[in-house]
Amino acid sequence: MNSYLIAFIIFIAFYVVPKLLQPRYPPRDPSMVPDVTEIQSTSQYDGIVKSLSPSQLLVIDFHATWCGPCHAIAPVYDELATRFTHVKFVKIDVDGQRELAQRFGIRAMPTFKFIKAGREIAEIKGANPPQLKSLVSQHAGPVPAPSTSSKPATTTATTSSSSTTTTTTPAEGSLLSHITSKGLSCLNESSAHPLSSIIGPSRGSKGTSYLESDVDPQLLISIPFNEPVKLKSISIFSAIAPEQAPKAIKLYINHLSLDFGDADTQQATQEIALSPEDVKGNKVDLRFVRFQNVRSLHILIEDNQGGEETTRIDSIDLFGTLSEVTDKGPLPKHEHEH
Repeated sequence: MNSYLIAFIIFIAFYVVPKLLQPRYPPRDPSMVPDVTEIQSTSQYDGIVKSLSPSQLLVIDFHATWCGPCHAIAPVYDELATRFTHVKFVKIDVDGQRELAQRFGIRAMPTFKFIKAGREIAEIKGANPPQLKSLVSQHAGPVPAPSTSSKPATTTATTSSSSTTTTTTPAEGSLLSHITSKGLSCLNESSAHPLSSIIGPSRGSKGTSYLESDVDPQLLISIPFNEPVKLKSISIFSAIAPEQAPKAIKLYINHLSLDFGDADTQQATQEIALSPEDVKGNKVDLRFVRFQNVRSLHILIEDNQGGEETTRIDSIDLFGTLSEVTDKGPLPKHEHEH
């Protein structure tokens, strides 16, 4: 028999026939399970990670359309997403998102990854419903309390014998909506990646836009508020490029203007040495007593975690409450609280 014919028969027997006999599964429609997000790009995934609070659990289902066990366990995964609404569930097709599959070292399907604060805390390889349910329950954490209004709320309960009045304090929340674009600036920012790409009305989508320094690692960010605030904590996310993440930072409040020379001579309101964990979006508490009537905040970034030439910041958030101070007169240059 001709050797070419033999090779052709072997090819048909060992490669074509198994493909034809492989079971076919209908493509999954993500819209049928609104609690599960089908990841379409690396930037979408990175954006989701940094949008979550440090305590919020992220569960990733690495699957393939040709994988029978993946389809078998899919209803269990979807049911968990419906039950644990405070947990973020996503699915990643390993064939469509090879970069993410390589990042996580995926070698078998399905593989489930459990993530908190950008860090892997658990893993399951294979379709194991009891173990999947157990780990989700173990790491989900408590359901967050319903958010309350940022304004003081007073409730009164009256009985035939007594009257009780309970006053709640203002809820701590993000102060980004209280930043004014006038005066929002950054010294030594790259023209391609300015501060306005992550804060303000011109900011880009999460995961694709970031602030980067220009000629060296230093940055000096100026953030004015449209009314006085009380700062409680700061959150910086730089986990996408951890070696470029900020390390030593200094905070200054209530300066009309500040440049690098001024920052060297002025005493900082607070100095912070950020750890690699801090720059994963975790809240870093401030000395609250020093940040009671803040009209402007300057953030000096002195260096980064890996000694890189430039510093990168993907997002900044500030947390606190509105101040009760109503005097909004002009600030003297270099006014400083100690």
